[in-house]
Amino acid sequence: MNTQNHTGRHTTRAARAALAAGAVVTVLALATACGGTSTSSAGDTTPSATGNATGGSAVLPVQSNPIKNTSTTQALTIDSVLVENNVDASGAAADDHLEIAVTNSGSADLSGFEVYYTITDSKTPDTESYYTKLPPSFTVAPGASRVIHFDNTGATDHFPTNQYSLYYTDTNPLDVTVEVSATDSAPQTLTVAKDAGGAEEAD
Repeated sequence: MNTQNHTGRHTTRAARAALAAGAVVTVLALATACGGTSTSSAGDTTPSATGNATGGSAVLPVQSNPIKNTSTTQALTIDSVLVENNVDASGAAADDHLEIAVTNSGSADLSGFEVYYTITDSKTPDTESYYTKLPPSFTVAPGASRVIHFDNTGATDHFPTNQYSLYYTDTNPLDVTVEVSATDSAPQTLTVAKDAGGAEEAD
């Protein structure tokens, strides 16, 4: 009987060890998938977010800004960048997300939009950057305005985001710097602050 109990204890210990090992693997896999809290060196070395506009690939941090637009024509304006207290198309309150309103002050359609944004924790060295090339269908007529949303709703003019980014997981105050580029127009940059509390909590 003692032998059986002893063997049973060994079996139980072995089972627990196997479960613990499996849990470690699962945690590591999740950490890898989430990207965790990263610095400017986190993520891919290549800007792979071209497919993000259609949801064809994962949204991952990038190491550097891939926007190469050198135009000096002032036709694109960033009217506002909202990171909290957002509203939807009807004016109703919406969950906090990155929302960029742009206007075309030029005389020709603006197209070829690219967006690069950086999220920085104001209390730690943590920072992440993301890049998205919008689809060719995203154009802004002369004198018109349009709003670019980064969330995972799949609605028109709403583009995928990383739900594990600092924006959604960091509860410290954040600075969000946005650069928007369009063909034949000078890129524009704007920085806004996001209050502490997380993306979906009352600010």
